[in-house]
Amino acid sequence: MTDVNLELYKVFYETAKSGNISKAAEKLFVSQSAVSQSIKQLENKLGGRLFDRNARGVQLTVEGEVLFSYVSHAVTLIENAQAKLSDMQKLRAGEIKIGASDTICSLFLLPLLREFNSKYPDIHISVTNRTTRESISLLKEGAVDISFVNLPIEEDPALITKPVMPIRDCFTAGEKYARLADSVMDLAELRGYPILMLEDASNSRKQMDLFLAARGVKIKPAIELGSLTLLSQFARIGLGIAATIREDVQDMLNRRELFELRFTEPLPARQIGLVQMKGAALSFAAGAFTDILPDFSG
Repeated sequence: MTDVNLELYKVFYETAKSGNISKAAEKLFVSQSAVSQSIKQLENKLGGRLFDRNARGVQLTVEGEVLFSYVSHAVTLIENAQAKLSDMQKLRAGEIKIGASDTICSLFLLPLLREFNSKYPDIHISVTNRTTRESISLLKEGAVDISFVNLPIEEDPALITKPVMPIRDCFTAGEKYARLADSVMDLAELRGYPILMLEDASNSRKQMDLFLAARGVKIKPAIELGSLTLLSQFARIGLGIAATIREDVQDMLNRRELFELRFTEPLPARQIGLVQMKGAALSFAAGAFTDILPDFSG
């Protein structure tokens, strides 16, 4: 069957609904002759009469009734779709899918998610906890809209990154090794103590290993864990010195449950970053969420 211009179906629908060519023309802002020509054109393409004329206007034929039942259903679907899109645009509906690690969620995302949910309670929020590398993979696969990662990451022309929160690496110890905080240490001295570190799949661990290796220091951790929270707790009870992030343990430092070690060379500052696909359009919900993010790109 020859393809039919959808405008012809629109004319057919309005004519069938009103039962009158002049009323349909008025609704469509066209002339009566344009309506009549469109109906004739549609009948020719479909190969059958769709209307019979009567004293009050036009009446659907049997074939016209069948066509109208389908066209009216299609129009309803389109109207529903338009209403749904309008709700999404006004942030009365929609979803945002985020990839982030546990640490980033606790350090950075929680207050922002609370703020966003309070402002837009009808937006569904989905958070998938993964490492930096896995969060980027989820982004490229389209499984999440945006990801939050520990910077730096490898250059990738497919990605856009934006720093959103500064963080600083540190080494902390509990009461057992608190004496070490009284002096300034050389990084190489760490090799004389049990060191607690994140698993090597973590970008934070990778950056720390690179920093130490560049200064001739190689450390084999006594314990490797997948959580900064566990690292700080293990350090607190004396199992070793934890390589962690100051912002994550600040409360424990303030309560003197942990003590931060000082070094002749300061540990580097890093950042948490927003990552999104270059050229990919964000949903209304994801766009609104990124609008509330702080910007530390300088």
